[in-house]
Amino acid sequence: MKSKIKAVVKKILGTGGLKKINYARNYLLLAANSIEDFKLYLKHSTVFNQDRLHKIECQLILDYHSVEKGLLFKKTKPRFAQQRILNLHPNLALEVIKNNVSRSQIRVAYQVICEYYELHQQLGADISDYYTQEQYENYKNILGDAYTSKFKGAIDYQKDNFYALTTADFATFSNSRKSVREYTGELIPNTLIEQAIALALNTPSVCNRQACKVYLLEDKARIDKLLTIQGGLTGYTQNINQVLLLTVDRNYFYTVGERNQFYIDGGMFLMNMLYALHFYKIANCPANWGKLIQEEKQLSGIVDLPESEKIICVVAIGVAKDEFRVTLSQRRELNEVLVRI
Repeated sequence: MKSKIKAVVKKILGTGGLKKINYARNYLLLAANSIEDFKLYLKHSTVFNQDRLHKIECQLILDYHSVEKGLLFKKTKPRFAQQRILNLHPNLALEVIKNNVSRSQIRVAYQVICEYYELHQQLGADISDYYTQEQYENYKNILGDAYTSKFKGAIDYQKDNFYALTTADFATFSNSRKSVREYTGELIPNTLIEQAIALALNTPSVCNRQACKVYLLEDKARIDKLLTIQGGLTGYTQNINQVLLLTVDRNYFYTVGERNQFYIDGGMFLMNMLYALHFYKIANCPANWGKLIQEEKQLSGIVDLPESEKIICVVAIGVAKDEFRVTLSQRRELNEVLVRI
């Protein structure tokens, strides 16, 4: 029936008229679907409210992980991450959070904030103006049997041990990959980078369209400007002398239903690339690029990309120091992720 209608329309309007109708139809579909995307993000993201368990848990993760990153520094600056601690206090005091301490991310938030207090006790640093002993004791009580003074939000590694499992079975190999932020400043040979990217090309993509592209940036001045805009690697940028910029080209997506597919393909390629870098013993740290259009415009003159390409991630790479720390980055437990329906 549809084919007959199309044939009649084509006969009446001609090929040009049919194209205009299809264009108008897709235009309206894109607008309608984008509005629905907007409404769902408005309703369910934590941008505009944090009134439910998962939204509060999201903020807890953002804050405790920031504290974890502060724990990476061997010469810890006393009273670091004060605002994150102040953010954590009211959320950790909520009944809905205390009643869900068995959830992995809530439990580790209490554990990290306890470690923070204990570290300052060891340093002899007074933090009572924003974190009292009473609060600390209360957090330990909430944790109950899950509390341990041996908990560490940052893990020490030696480079040789860190890469010892890169040729192990996949489960062991996958568990061994961590984000590394401490580099020597030495450059990774381009031939090795090429091998890693070539391996990442195994990533599947929608209809095999392979829309991803990787830019290698080695100009230190431009790297520093890029990382300043990104903002997530503060304190580690001095020895970051190489960056991979992963993008996906919108030209390769052809239906309104695929309006978000480039994020999916880009995310799949990113994970494969991180595994490939780890396999070739290239230290790496993916830096989130959830930026506004105004921030992307600041890239002009730093990294000039085609308008059709969307940045998926900025990945710092380098040679790991002989000894370094990584964040614990506690994984969720299986029963929080796998749902049988």
